[in-house]
Amino acid sequence: MAFLGAMAVAAQPLFYLIFGVLFPQPYENAWLRAAIAVLGLPIVLEAAIASRWRRYLSIYWLIYVTASLPLFSTYMLLMNGLSAVWLAYQVACVMLVFMLFDVRASLTSVFVGCGLGLLLDLVFHYPEIPYHTLGPIIAVWVFAGAGAVICDLSRVIAWRVRSESLKSVTATISHELRTPLASIHLAARGLERHFPELLAGYDAAIAAGLIKPRMRARSLAVVRDLANTVTSEAEHAQVTIEMLLAAVQVTNQQAMGRVDAGATISAAAERYPYGSTWERERVMVTVKQNFTFLGWPPALTNVIFNLIKNAIHYTAKKSDAMIYVQVDRTGDGRGQIIVFDSGTGIPSGTVPLVFERYVSGRGRPDTALGIGLAYCQDVVRRMGGTISCSSREGIYTRFTITFPILPEDATSAA
Repeated sequence: MAFLGAMAVAAQPLFYLIFGVLFPQPYENAWLRAAIAVLGLPIVLEAAIASRWRRYLSIYWLIYVTASLPLFSTYMLLMNGLSAVWLAYQVACVMLVFMLFDVRASLTSVFVGCGLGLLLDLVFHYPEIPYHTLGPIIAVWVFAGAGAVICDLSRVIAWRVRSESLKSVTATISHELRTPLASIHLAARGLERHFPELLAGYDAAIAAGLIKPRMRARSLAVVRDLANTVTSEAEHAQVTIEMLLAAVQVTNQQAMGRVDAGATISAAAERYPYGSTWERERVMVTVKQNFTFLGWPPALTNVIFNLIKNAIHYTAKKSDAMIYVQVDRTGDGRGQIIVFDSGTGIPSGTVPLVFERYVSGRGRPDTALGIGLAYCQDVVRRMGGTISCSSREGIYTRFTITFPILPEDATSAA
């Protein structure tokens, strides 16, 4: 958003150069252009704005675009007697609005902006405006608006086709991998059970002088841990497949029931397939005030898996980084789950996009699909909760989940 804000601010002096110097237009005003540019500076400087105000920037961005594009262009179009230059300028502004926002927000911005521009013209009315020529101009407006809506709908359709394709491919691959992974996991369990006996026989044979040791100590240590390694990797792959399947399944087809937040999250933290003991020791789970809510325990487990996975990735480069998972209650009587890590953090410009599908954070592998956090938001909302993200680059990242608490005497399902 900061980049778009910078472009919007830079466009004001550029258009003044075009309409005020190179091709002078009546009523072009340097001070008005300067005022619009100044109003766009909070968008450009979003990184310097306090976090408690930064969450309102999306609303401010919509208001700023409404004022600087449809409102300003409509007012100048009427001020200049519906000239062809300003008509083309306004049509371009309308198309740009539809490129920046979805259909609902775009229509709101265009109607409000154009309406306010018309209201300003009625206040500062100029008799030379040929209102009798509005018929063809309105036809051009309708054509431009319809084209913009169609383009936006095409974008939505393309996104849905991509989502459905991803769901189909992910589900197929995951189902095909389940059987061989189960076989590998079973073989690893057998190896874990019987391999120590083989190693004990090998050690005894060396001690009795029956054979000479031909393996280096480091290689032997790797062999001794082979069964644990295979089991751990198989479990990790299985959990990853479960997360992918959960991300593409429609959870609202299942009946919701009572979920014990503390027990579910504690079990998820224990079950998560950590890559090493060091990773496991960095994750701390605290249940301050437990609560229950209406939802799906497997879905909450997968949400915690996704958040822990991301936290482990972004704390890997900081040896002293920790990951804290806390269950508590808020002052207004809602259940709260916080996943906090003191890792590398998320750039301020990326924070508003973390829940968008197909958006992967900096430093993620090329194979990252960018659907994990989008899945988390979708599932949490289906369970009646909210999820938000706050971060400071280089210091921390915090995900906060809230749920409405079930009364202690509520039924186990609704």
